[in-house]
Amino acid sequence: MSVKDILKDKASSVLSIEEDRNVLEATQMMVGAKVGSLIVTFQGKLVGIFTERDLMRVVAKDHSNLDKIKLKDVMTTQLTVAGPDEDVDDILNNMITKRFRHMPVLDGDKIIGLISIGDAVKTKLTRTQAEMSILREYMYGPH
Repeated sequence: MSVKDILKDKASSVLSIEEDRNVLEATQMMVGAKVGSLIVTFQGKLVGIFTERDLMRVVAKDHSNLDKIKLKDVMTTQLTVAGPDEDVDDILNNMITKRFRHMPVLDGDKIIGLISIGDAVKTKLTRTQAEMSILREYMYGPH
């Protein structure tokens, strides 16, 4: 299965916020949408990601000025991105190895989605269960 298979099961909109917005705005947006990260853009192009971990670092350092701290100063900029045709196993391995939980998906330079490690695990589990069912039917016949 590929990344585009994961994206088919998700909402089509991608939550993003411009890099000159502040941490409080981003946090309110994340809470309102019940998500753990936002794609950060500059003039519509991907420049970073703001995650719960980024927020925790900011809060630990200076929790009183969340409305004054710009995302461009605290977002994660060292990103690993996926393409729509990449295999779920490769994506999951990358996330586990590099210890991150959210990966932007780009088609060229266009942002087409954001997948979480939970999305990748769910897709892998669904595929594994389908394979097991096929093998059981092959071995034991239809139920």
